[in-house]
Amino acid sequence: MRIAVVCTDLGIQVPGEKGASLHLVAIATALARAGHEVMLVGVAGHGSPPDGVRHLLLPRPRRSEGVRWELRKLAFVRRVPQVAHEPLSEFAPDVLYERLSLFGTAGARLAAALGVPHAVEVNALLAAEQARWRGLRLERLAVRREESVLQGAHLRVAVSEELAARLPQPSAVVPNGVDAALFSALPDRAAARQRFELPAERRVVGFAGGLRPWHGVESAIEALPAAGDVMLAVAGDGPQRSELERLAAEHGVAERVRWLGALPHEEVPGFLAALDAAVLPYPPLDGFAFSPLKLYEYLAAGVPVVASDVGQVRDVLEGGRWGTLVPPGDHAALADALQSVMGSADARARAAQARRHALAHHSWDERARRLADLLALHSGALAA
Repeated sequence: MRIAVVCTDLGIQVPGEKGASLHLVAIATALARAGHEVMLVGVAGHGSPPDGVRHLLLPRPRRSEGVRWELRKLAFVRRVPQVAHEPLSEFAPDVLYERLSLFGTAGARLAAALGVPHAVEVNALLAAEQARWRGLRLERLAVRREESVLQGAHLRVAVSEELAARLPQPSAVVPNGVDAALFSALPDRAAARQRFELPAERRVVGFAGGLRPWHGVESAIEALPAAGDVMLAVAGDGPQRSELERLAAEHGVAERVRWLGALPHEEVPGFLAALDAAVLPYPPLDGFAFSPLKLYEYLAAGVPVVASDVGQVRDVLEGGRWGTLVPPGDHAALADALQSVMGSADARARAAQARRHALAHHSWDERARRLADLLALHSGALAA
């Protein structure tokens, strides 16, 4: 197939270090490795675009705040069909696969103009998410556009069952995955500890990801006093960092938290290899519907996982087969679980099995095969 992959989210750049950017590029390149011709239309980042796919990367507008930034997003979305129509016409896609974006009607307009089916990948219902966590002045317009795009799409692909249940039907599910090649070889723990200046003998639990309220890093900090002589290493940054630093000081564990900042993605496997356990401490959230990239990466690194018992996390860990589940927001249970798995030969053996399982069944290449089958099925039926 010829597949146009489109994303007009100004926060998702190509290339970029955010999980969403990694996901976008991973799907596009995995589809190309599977033998499909791919053209990626998105927002230009800093650095070289991905190999193996054609691309049209548009410059990102100058950053501003509040309603002015939302208006710039609207203007960008209006401009994309004008700029992308001719290159996509020459590419002649069989289907247009768009990552749902705030105010994002460009993919629907392009698919209609090209006369091809429009498939939409949904990682979250963005209007509600933006309004809840960041604020959104033009919320009604964002909701109307999102509903219109989802209703009009020929195929909706959600990253979790929980999210698919909130979409118009039919909606398929293709979860996130892991870069199996990146995680195929890991450094030994001693070398990894030395690289990140972590103590050689002390037990270290880690978190990798953005520091945002919905990730629940505060639970990991609150668990430290009861978790024994353990250090928390945090590989990530974000708007919550200063608040989390204050929380660590209030609990008397500031010297036991190592803030590494955001790491280049290629260094994440080494960081995870340095750990005795990795945490995914989501707080209680209404309507949890994430498909966490970090969960698949934790598993692929062969590190024991302690995670909140929520949504897809429970499913991926198969109810506790591949990791330890604790009630969300319960830092006492988290501390107990960490004490149980760190230094446990059984936990290490289970993590090694989970690594093999993740690399075999949760790779981006496996995800791309499932996605391509869906796109072929729907594009063929709709073309007929």
